Amino acid sequence: MDPKEYELEYFKANKFYRKQCPICKRYFWTQDEGTEICGEPPCGEYKFIGNSPMDKSMNLHEMREFYLKFFEENWHKRIGRYPITARWRDDVFFTQASIYDFQPHVLNGTVVPPANPLTISQTCVRFNDIDNVGKTGRHFTMFEMLAHHVFNKKDQFIYFKDRTVELCNILLTERLGIKPKHITYIEAEWEGGGNAGPCFEVIVDGIELATLVFMMYKDVSEGNGNVRRELMDMQVVDTGYGLERFVWMSQGKENAYECIFPYVLKFLKDKTGIQSDDGQSKILADYSRVAGNFNVESKRDLNILREEAAKRIGISVDELNKVVFPYENLYAVADHTRALMFLLNDGVVPSNTKAGYFARLLVRRTLRALKNLNLGIPLAEIVEKQINTFKNEFPDVNENRAEILNLVDIEEKKYAETLKEGKNIVSRLVKQVEKEKRNIGTNDLMLLYDTYGLNPEIVKEFLGAHENGKISIPDDFYIQVAKAHEKENKKNVEKENSDTNLNSEGILDTELLYYDNTEIFEFDAKILKILNSDKKTYVILDKTYFYPEGGGQECDTGFIENLRVSEIRKKGKIVVHEVEGNVENLKENQVVHCKVDKERRIQLTAHHTATHIINAAARNLLGSHIYQSGAHKSADMARLDITHYTLLTDDELQKLENDANEIIINANNVEISFMERNDAESKYGFRLYQGGAVPGKFIRVVRISDVQVNLIDAEACGGTHFNNTRDVGIIKLTGQKRIQDGILRLEFVAGKKAMDYINNDEKILKKSASVFSVESSKLPKTCERFFDEWKGLRKENKELKNIVCEILKENLKGKEAVRLQMDYLDANEITDIAKNLRNFVFVNFKNKIIVSDLESLSIKNLKAIREINGEKGKSFKVYVFKEEDGREVKKLMNS
Repeated sequence: MDPKEYELEYFKANKFYRKQCPICKRYFWTQDEGTEICGEPPCGEYKFIGNSPMDKSMNLHEMREFYLKFFEENWHKRIGRYPITARWRDDVFFTQASIYDFQPHVLNGTVVPPANPLTISQTCVRFNDIDNVGKTGRHFTMFEMLAHHVFNKKDQFIYFKDRTVELCNILLTERLGIKPKHITYIEAEWEGGGNAGPCFEVIVDGIELATLVFMMYKDVSEGNGNVRRELMDMQVVDTGYGLERFVWMSQGKENAYECIFPYVLKFLKDKTGIQSDDGQSKILADYSRVAGNFNVESKRDLNILREEAAKRIGISVDELNKVVFPYENLYAVADHTRALMFLLNDGVVPSNTKAGYFARLLVRRTLRALKNLNLGIPLAEIVEKQINTFKNEFPDVNENRAEILNLVDIEEKKYAETLKEGKNIVSRLVKQVEKEKRNIGTNDLMLLYDTYGLNPEIVKEFLGAHENGKISIPDDFYIQVAKAHEKENKKNVEKENSDTNLNSEGILDTELLYYDNTEIFEFDAKILKILNSDKKTYVILDKTYFYPEGGGQECDTGFIENLRVSEIRKKGKIVVHEVEGNVENLKENQVVHCKVDKERRIQLTAHHTATHIINAAARNLLGSHIYQSGAHKSADMARLDITHYTLLTDDELQKLENDANEIIINANNVEISFMERNDAESKYGFRLYQGGAVPGKFIRVVRISDVQVNLIDAEACGGTHFNNTRDVGIIKLTGQKRIQDGILRLEFVAGKKAMDYINNDEKILKKSASVFSVESSKLPKTCERFFDEWKGLRKENKELKNIVCEILKENLKGKEAVRLQMDYLDANEITDIAKNLRNFVFVNFKNKIIVSDLESLSIKNLKAIREINGEKGKSFKVYVFKEEDGREVKKLMNS
């Protein structure tokens, strides 16, 4: 980066000196002429521990308010936090920085920012340092990023580098009382997502408190792999101030955790009996100072850190470990339970996939830490302490208290069940690796963790003294599994066109009329283009009422003239109609008559509207953690996948169906409108994005409200819907499946298909009743009576067959080959007869020969077998089984 990018008028006017650090060789700015080093570890160490440079000690909530109020006083608008789950984006799971809130739509100019300039305290979560949490004194899984942002355009310039640095310096010096000699601004460069710009890392007494990024360049490809940088149309101030670090510095305690979690840590310390004294606090403080010089990425790094800290303190490494190990676990519990609270509050359901995986990761790491501390307290009890701590500043966590605690309790019980099966699972793995003549490796450990939730430490315990118990656990194991599940490019883009060879270049955009009026099923349109690809013919019209596949809804079908329209897809802004038959009579620029299959469209509309109704009813019944995970609407049936932790009971299913039909009966309005993104998000929140991220400045919102205009449901959706819920007619839930852990699939039919389903059930019921010659109302009791009688007869039959088996055993003693017709005996019974005889026994069953003793199988016996069967010279398949194992007999009898 050109050094001139860092030469600010503010620095010149306020007598800043540009210097080069003799250790790291980086350039930095300072107002203290005597400062020679940049101050960032390892060039310097933490000087604020026990000696805060700030003139006031503040807790988390006080510091947050102090920061936001300062920027409000300087003409920034305060906005509320965005969810920790980035539902408005399709490339990440979580909000990892405040700038994520405005990507991609604000940065690409699609929408205006919610305020400009603005300030925010954004809850963030990152898992790339999870193994360091508790060990370094400064790492957190979940943290709050204080920030102020500016979005400068050519016609609207607000401020950029100079004012950004000025505001930062005023905050630190004039408002927080930090003397200028404690502060350095290190020159650095930021790049990401095809953008770049200069930045300053703000170091105070050894720790980076803030980063001031000036996003001003974009990468432009020149071909042949060459890239040049051009100025962006929008120049963005992207700042990040670490709230937890500001609090730590203001209090000057031994580490950040003691400052951020005082109440939870006191509770945990009381439970464990750990009581901090001056000696321990000094050790922890010195340990944090040394840890500031390290990026702990491996066990070797950690060992070096321990050795350096022990040497500095003047104790052995073992003595140091005895002090820090329980605290590391205490701090991990405090950090993880706060992060878990926010994840669950923002709609994440623990599972083995997607965002839910990370919630489960937090739960199981926390339970492991509690085990290390010999604490048997319920995890929900600790999470509730976190809720009590944060409920005033984040009222929503208090509103969702019961649901959060329920999810935590369920997940802890699931883990307990996992551990019960753990030893058997690990034993099977040991047998497998022994068979393959190898040791248990990292991939095996990751598989055990991903599939069964077994921590590598637990696996090691289960292995015990076994030679394969000497497993090596990677130092960054949890970082590895987190990275494996982070999908930074998890695009859920609708399939627009599978015909990659279809060239629609130069064709005018299709006028989409199916949104204007969903009740028009015949229309005339002009053919713009006729294309052929992969032996298929496609027609592009200037306008269309045909709905293309999208949003989980199957496409319309119908006719263009006399040619059947079998499939419709949207490619960019063009709708492509696949037609069947001879297209010789169709010409470009010809006006053609088109017919949409009315019955199919109405049924698809019923299923799509019903999807919204069921989703709303499920959320109302089961809790705010309910989000749509997927959906499909065909003409015959529909399904809705929701985030839920278990199958529904019969009563819950019936209640859900009743609630959904009540929404229909009440004839609630369905309003469809296009809204500016910011207005829609402000009015309805990010729950709008049930079906995934939606592009564009304007989004189509489908709102269901009752007669008092109270909101029932609002979603960003591009499907077809009725204008009133009564038009759906009726909804019938036909089944449920747990398609993966944490995801429940509800299958249903609506409208005419629901009536057909109910009528068919009624036919089956009447036919079943006629079989038993009873009324339909008496069918359940009649079936129970017949079933009980059948069980009694089966028991009697079993007893009789046992008697037959005993007689056969006695009569077959001493015989070498016997022909038996035993269709009335099952595999278990035949096996029992065979294995109780010392000599060879032949059983003729479906032209198979079963042998219980291979040694007794001789040529003589085979001749005798053939004679008994009366089929001389015919080859027989011979099956051999050992006395202790009759599984092969069962297998072949069923083949």
